[in-house]
Amino acid sequence: MSSGTQDVRAWLTGRVATYLRRTPEEIDTTLPMSEYGLDSLTALAISADIEDEFDLVLPPETTWDHPTIDQLGAALTALIEEKARP
Repeated sequence: MSSGTQDVRAWLTGRVATYLRRTPEEIDTTLPMSEYGLDSLTALAISADIEDEFDLVLPPETTWDHPTIDQLGAALTALIEEKARP
C-alpha cells in the first residue's frame, strides 16, 4: 500500500470514526462500513467530505461500491493520482 493510500485511509478512518462517535483505533478498515451502522445519509455526508477535502466529484454510490475504508481509500488514491496527471 502506498503512502498516498495510507494517508487517504487514515483521513477516511478519522472521518468514519467521527460520524460513528468512535476513536480511529476502534475502526477496522477491512470491515464493511455498514457493519458499524453506517447508513445512507452518513455515506452521503462522507462523500461530501471527500469532495471537499480532495476536490473530487463523486457519484453518490461511491461509498457503497467500495464498502471498506481500505477499498475506498485505494479508489480515492487512484482518482487523486489521475487528477494530478498533466
